[in-house]
Amino acid sequence: MGRARNRTAAFALALGCALVVAGGPLDKAFEALRIKDYFKARALFIKQVSKQPAAAWYGLSVISGRADNPFHQLDTALTQVMRAQASYSLATEKQRKSLAKVGVDEAAIADQLMLVQRAGWDLARAQNTVEAYDRYITTHLRGPFVTEATIIRDHLAFQHARDVNTAGAYLDFLERYPGSREVYEARNRYQEAVYREGTMAGDLTSYVTFISAHPESPYVRHAEDEVFRLVTPGRTASEYRRFIAEHPRNHHVADAWRSLYEIATRDMSVGSITRFLQENPDYPFVEEVADDYRTASMDLVPFTRAGKWGFMDTEGTERIKADYEWVEPFRGGQALVGLAGRVGTVNRSGRVVVPIEFDEVMESVEGTSTVERSGRVGAVDRNGDLVVPMVFEEVGEFSGGMAYAAKDGRYGYINARGEVVVPFTFDAAGTYRNGLAVVEQAGLHGVIDRAGAFVVPPRFQWIEGFEQGVSRVRLNDRTGLIGPFGNELLPADHDHIGPFVSGRALVVQGDKFGYSDRQGKLVIPIQYEATDGVNNWGNFVNGFAKVRQGGKFGMVDTSDRKVIPIQQVDIGLATGDLIPCRKRTLWAYLDRTGATVVEAKYDQAWDMVEGYAKVRSGALFGLIDAKGREVVPTLYQQVTVLAAGLYAVVTEQGTGLLGKEGQEVLPPMYDSITLAAPGLLKVMKDGRMGYVRLSDRRFVWQEESVPGP
Repeated sequence: MGRARNRTAAFALALGCALVVAGGPLDKAFEALRIKDYFKARALFIKQVSKQPAAAWYGLSVISGRADNPFHQLDTALTQVMRAQASYSLATEKQRKSLAKVGVDEAAIADQLMLVQRAGWDLARAQNTVEAYDRYITTHLRGPFVTEATIIRDHLAFQHARDVNTAGAYLDFLERYPGSREVYEARNRYQEAVYREGTMAGDLTSYVTFISAHPESPYVRHAEDEVFRLVTPGRTASEYRRFIAEHPRNHHVADAWRSLYEIATRDMSVGSITRFLQENPDYPFVEEVADDYRTASMDLVPFTRAGKWGFMDTEGTERIKADYEWVEPFRGGQALVGLAGRVGTVNRSGRVVVPIEFDEVMESVEGTSTVERSGRVGAVDRNGDLVVPMVFEEVGEFSGGMAYAAKDGRYGYINARGEVVVPFTFDAAGTYRNGLAVVEQAGLHGVIDRAGAFVVPPRFQWIEGFEQGVSRVRLNDRTGLIGPFGNELLPADHDHIGPFVSGRALVVQGDKFGYSDRQGKLVIPIQYEATDGVNNWGNFVNGFAKVRQGGKFGMVDTSDRKVIPIQQVDIGLATGDLIPCRKRTLWAYLDRTGATVVEAKYDQAWDMVEGYAKVRSGALFGLIDAKGREVVPTLYQQVTVLAAGLYAVVTEQGTGLLGKEGQEVLPPMYDSITLAAPGLLKVMKDGRMGYVRLSDRRFVWQEESVPGP
């Protein structure tokens, strides 16, 4: 604007000089303009359009651009100055010298153009409507403010679509503004609105109709979830049978079959499994049932002989020969085994399931295990058949039938047959959770849907993922919270945001902390004192959170009600029925109402784990149960719960075992004692092992030199 004013002053000076030496029609027109005789100036300029077009159009633009006359019209001023610019470009050098005498040159025309464009921009901003910005963009196609106008217009249009919040409004926005920044969120909100409007009735018919009408929608799985829920409200066998028959394409059919199987074989007896197969000859997972027959009748544990490993049952009978270099305990129906430097699996009958030819076999997820050999990765199914070829550098965990994979240093997604579903275009990729996956491009993280379309553009340093429905993010080394549309729930300006537990997430800001709900609302204000380690101890546990105020500790529930007064020297976490609490120098235990159950008498007290808590008096340890009873006195160097009523204790002589009433079950003479199977103990001594039957405390098997109880 300053430059434009200087040009205007220069023009006035030049005009004054020109009038001294000339007196033609053009000079008279500019003189009339100078004294603001706009009617005369306009009439004279119009007459000069055919003779002196550059100067005439320039003068007319000045008149139309000024707001102090009846001819003011910015669109007309723009057209006129552009004509002046075009005419000037065609003028000869002699004509340009003549024009310069009245102050018209390339710079003056450019300044007038900028003045008109600036005035148009100011008008659009003052009106601040989609229509005003549209008009500005259409009129000023190459103007300096078009980019900014486009961004603001798109934002206003998107806000309008969000206010209306219908599929039609979002579709209209997407069709009108396909290049907008908001297109990612609009696309997702459109899909959500189509689903919401199509299933507004919330009944079975609406969900079935939606699935049929929109088979490619990312919300099909949501609709299928609702169909499954509505058809099987009581989770009964008859409901599962109806669901399988009426909705054979639903992704929950496998769940329905397995639920039907679990109902019929809840006692896991051979008889119940047999009856189920007789009644359901079309059960699709028969191969899994074969292992269940054996699982129902025996527990297998590893044993070694002559440097090789195999499996035996709890009576010491060899069931799988000791032919392997190493074995892992059974998980489900299979166990990892090693032979000749390779890895595979066997089932409980000893049959090889996953061929022993891989460098690594991962745990099965969705019936598929990732396998690696010589730097190449693929996947096998439950039967050990290679279903994903060994052509990848990496294959992740399958989720919803898809897994990330790497090839030639790039990441994409494959299905359980190894077919590419999302192209390999990413620098890194994560597992799908709730239909969304975190990916990395150019060092920044974003989120894609199952079709590979960006839901959240890649702009964050880190994204947690949407396993909990919302996601923590990091931007400029600060932490925030976003929803599945990429919408901001908590701005990324916090020191730390914890995971959601009991519907609450820890929010740390400076030396204070509070808690947010899943909508990003600070339901517990940032008011408590954040000390070292708050990121770990400040999270909710079982509905309670540890807080600090005035240098003292207490506990609050999810509504910020003080369930344990903030008067304690220190306090543990609410992992069980009792909560450790330090009073002065000694530790006590309170119940979840804040009442004292165990008086302050321990030098150290730990959080409860599976109904027990470790305590220390002096240098020796013991155990209390959920009622505060000292089930193991503080007489031992270490104590571990093996199972309810079974406690491994360490003395100067070694590790022994106590029973429910504190009686000695095994003397303290071993290096370690663990529970190998129900009713069977594994003992270790000098690197050798044995198995002791708990019922009679006798060895069912032992290596040489392992002492008996």
